[in-house]
Amino acid sequence: MTRRHLALFAALCALALTAPATAPAQEHDHEHDHEHDHAPVAAPQLNFLGDENRALCESLTMQDFRGRMKPLDTQAREISMKITKRESFEGWEPMDLYMSWLTNPEFWFEYPVLAVRFPGLKSLLGVSPETRWVSASSLLNGNQYVLAEPVREALRTPDRDRTKLQRQLLLFDERFNIFWDALNGGSLRLYPIAGDPAHTWTDFNGVLEQPASAWADRSREAMDRLMSGLRAGDQPRIRAGLEATSALQHQYGAAVLPSAGALKAELWLNKAHPFRNVTMTYLAAFAVLLFAFFWSLARRGGQPYPSRHPLYLAGMALFVGSLLFHLAAYVLRWVASGRAPLSNGYESLIFIALATAIAGLIFESRDRRGSSAGVSALLTTVILAVAMLSTFDPAIGPLVPVLASYWLNIHVTVITGSYGFLGLGSLLGGLNLILFLLKNPRRPQVREAILKLDRLLFRVLVTGVGLLSIGTLLGGVWANESWGRYWGWDPKETWSLVTILVYATVLHFRWIPVMNRPWVLATGGFAGIASVVMTYFGVNYFLSGLHSYAQGDAIAVPSWVYIGTLLMLGLIVASYLSDRFRRW
Repeated sequence: MTRRHLALFAALCALALTAPATAPAQEHDHEHDHEHDHAPVAAPQLNFLGDENRALCESLTMQDFRGRMKPLDTQAREISMKITKRESFEGWEPMDLYMSWLTNPEFWFEYPVLAVRFPGLKSLLGVSPETRWVSASSLLNGNQYVLAEPVREALRTPDRDRTKLQRQLLLFDERFNIFWDALNGGSLRLYPIAGDPAHTWTDFNGVLEQPASAWADRSREAMDRLMSGLRAGDQPRIRAGLEATSALQHQYGAAVLPSAGALKAELWLNKAHPFRNVTMTYLAAFAVLLFAFFWSLARRGGQPYPSRHPLYLAGMALFVGSLLFHLAAYVLRWVASGRAPLSNGYESLIFIALATAIAGLIFESRDRRGSSAGVSALLTTVILAVAMLSTFDPAIGPLVPVLASYWLNIHVTVITGSYGFLGLGSLLGGLNLILFLLKNPRRPQVREAILKLDRLLFRVLVTGVGLLSIGTLLGGVWANESWGRYWGWDPKETWSLVTILVYATVLHFRWIPVMNRPWVLATGGFAGIASVVMTYFGVNYFLSGLHSYAQGDAIAVPSWVYIGTLLMLGLIVASYLSDRFRRW
């Protein structure tokens, strides 16, 4: 059955490549086929696996193109999301959809499943503005890929000079290639090659190409059971194929199989989406605690809350509960990946968010007015929301060799943890600037709150710059081990030093009489975060260097940087005018 399936796909490819050369590139109508001379293919059954077989399928291990061993559930979710831009496409479970692509390629080749959102790309493809998905067949004009020349032109263009259309085009081209790989089974490496010293696993095509052996015969038999069962919807045969495949994995691939705990952790992370869901409870905690802060200011003279005050208790319960859930999810990601989750932009952001929440809890335990926990809940929400953007890939990947060091846990934890404290200091400074707008002789409690926040802000900034300094020094030790030098004026190293100097200057204003004012410290703490943003985002994504997550040429500065800068300047100027011309 497997051989017939592969032959069918080969025939499908040949059919697509021999279509009339004058056929227009347009969205394909899978119900009324006018572009091809073959008979329509029946639609596959929705979610055909069944609950038990789906669970078995999800827990199978596979090897991805980077060599990472992961549950098949992870592969199905990642691929279906990349292609359709939906967690659930037209009611399909990700696993059923992924396996249906493999077993019914002739149908899905004609079906509009490739997400297209950008208007310019729709115009290039010749589809209507209302179109949301296009078929793979609509991208072929005779034996030509209709986007081949625009893609080549986009690749020739330096990254920073690419238009938005070219960027979207390259993403769509990647989507098409991933889908093509899913249709022919090239991304489904389920079978460990017996005796391979590199512990390589192969896909269905690779098994068929292997010479006869006990391993190859058993693998082909397992494949035949699985594929014939999937195509016929035969649940017992599907189960037999899955169990035979699992047995082969444990016999020939045991050396690289993830532990049962790691698989369970990753499966839970896939289904629970903890980092996305916890943003809502953090946001609720922010709303309650900020209300509690201003309520205390208006009704209680800004005094600390007793720990059992209903309003304060509700806010702190939400905040601490969110923090514990966030921490548990982070630990499970550590278990699933087998390393500290600190190696890419997404993982560093969820750790910075965690450090921010911990910083808020530490200082809230001493202050008990709702300010520290409240603003840290807000910042944590923002950081996690940024991590959910399409810019950041949440997929767990293997470590690059230079990061495979115990220094990753030490240096990166300390230096990114400092960003959480400095971010908390920025929002506390911003909150103090807002209080300056309320300056009034009839509000002595506001003046007292400003002075208390000033003292709190100083302690937060001292902690943050201390961690940043230690982390930078530890980074020098790691750099010496990795590259043979302690300091090389790499953009990351340079901007870390700049950030230390910026905050050291802000903290030393306290010993300059004319600068020893709450407004000055609040402004410095609030605006100083710009150097942190540059150190993290600017270096990692807009400059080239050893520490950069970006590849190739640096890209242009996004518009949100300018908008955020203008808003910050607006608050600083307004608070200065209020402090300058109003009296207590």
